[in-house]
Amino acid sequence: MSLIKLKSKTEPKYFSKSSELTRREPLSEAREGITKNPINSASSLQIGNGVTITGTIKADNEVTIEGTLDGDVDCHCLIVSKSGNIKGKVKTETMTIDGKAEGEITINDLLQIKSTGSVNGKVIYGKIEVEDGGKLIGEINYRDKDNKQEEFKDWKAL
Repeated sequence: MSLIKLKSKTEPKYFSKSSELTRREPLSEAREGITKNPINSASSLQIGNGVTITGTIKADNEVTIEGTLDGDVDCHCLIVSKSGNIKGKVKTETMTIDGKAEGEITINDLLQIKSTGSVNGKVIYGKIEVEDGGKLIGEINYRDKDNKQEEFKDWKAL
């Protein structure tokens, strides 16, 4: 008589095949109306609500800020949600602001400021959309795509 009954070995359920797993909708498809260019969600970054980051972010695609970022961002598309707050230098193609942004901001294409959004600082933009209630405060300059302008530098007397 055996005290141990051995059964055939089966894989645990958490080792499911990838075809059985359900996938969520990619971040880029959820924000389809915000950006013109397709975004690879695999290399997108999202800073969640309640998260504070200090430092520099360089990304090839989309960065979404729902928390606080104190530092510089260089990316293709930057989205600052209602709870988002950013202070620092920003360099991007498109930027959508529902929260607060402060610093030196360079947008090569479109700057969208939503009704709850606030931008304060030195801003260079290609196109701009400001909803009723949105705030834009500071030094504001238009960047012509055909005529490249230098980024902000202190003016010196001759």
